[in-house]
Amino acid sequence: MNGPLITLENTSQRLGLLPEFGASVAFWEVRRNPGWQAIWRPYAPSEGRRIISSFALLPWSNRMMGGGFSLDGHFYPMASNRADSPVPMHGTGWMQAWEVADQTAHSASLVSEARQPCGYPWHYRAQQDFRLEGDSMLMRVSITHLGESRLPYGLGFHPYILRAAGARLRFGARTVWPAEEGVPVGDAGPLPAEWDFNQLRGIGEGLIDHNFGGCDGRMTLERPDIDLRLEWETTAPAGLDTAILYRPLHGDWFCYEPVTHITGAHQRPGLPGLVLLEQGETMTLEVRQKLSRLSAEC
Repeated sequence: MNGPLITLENTSQRLGLLPEFGASVAFWEVRRNPGWQAIWRPYAPSEGRRIISSFALLPWSNRMMGGGFSLDGHFYPMASNRADSPVPMHGTGWMQAWEVADQTAHSASLVSEARQPCGYPWHYRAQQDFRLEGDSMLMRVSITHLGESRLPYGLGFHPYILRAAGARLRFGARTVWPAEEGVPVGDAGPLPAEWDFNQLRGIGEGLIDHNFGGCDGRMTLERPDIDLRLEWETTAPAGLDTAILYRPLHGDWFCYEPVTHITGAHQRPGLPGLVLLEQGETMTLEVRQKLSRLSAEC
């Protein structure tokens, strides 16, 4: 285990957190007789890429292209922060050790301050809050800009959601960006039928690594193998309409990622979706997930 493990637990669910390992989620499980069943891919020690349940994306989401970004007449160069990637990936929050600011049996708040991590321009203070409320789990990440010059910020959540035979997925979206290696190119267009999840359907096979637009902030997953319905609602910021779906070619998981900007937004005119924060300003991303039984309908 990478550092101490915090476990939040109530009668229906439990959540494991690794503050010193980028404030990553180690596990999220639902109670089913005779024990606990995993909802997200559980943490496992690894010498290579991290195997975790979920982590927050900050101060940007996904890949940073172009060797950096330009703002207010200045270019900010950025080198890769991962040995397995030629470009910076997933921000810097996952690289930091976080501190426990508050903890109860059902909640935890983790905080971290970063000053020019990896030589990048950001100086920020971030907080992640996790709370179990009956059959619901709330996740919130907030980030405050501490630097003197304004900078663009973005947030996201990156859960690894387990799938199984008979699993069905629904999330609302109207458009999708064509992409090259996960990076949008051109403008968003209509959804192809095989990528339309506006109605509950099988998750399917084959690679999807795309940004979706016109999203309604809601996702539903049904897993008959553990009698589970998961209902996800992005509750802040209001009207967030962007998400990434990553369905790998192989594996027993997929990723549904609410993000405040599309991948590559730093290289697009107007920095779409990114928030230019002045010193002392804060932005927040919050989601609430509710667990229920499919069998209750029978």
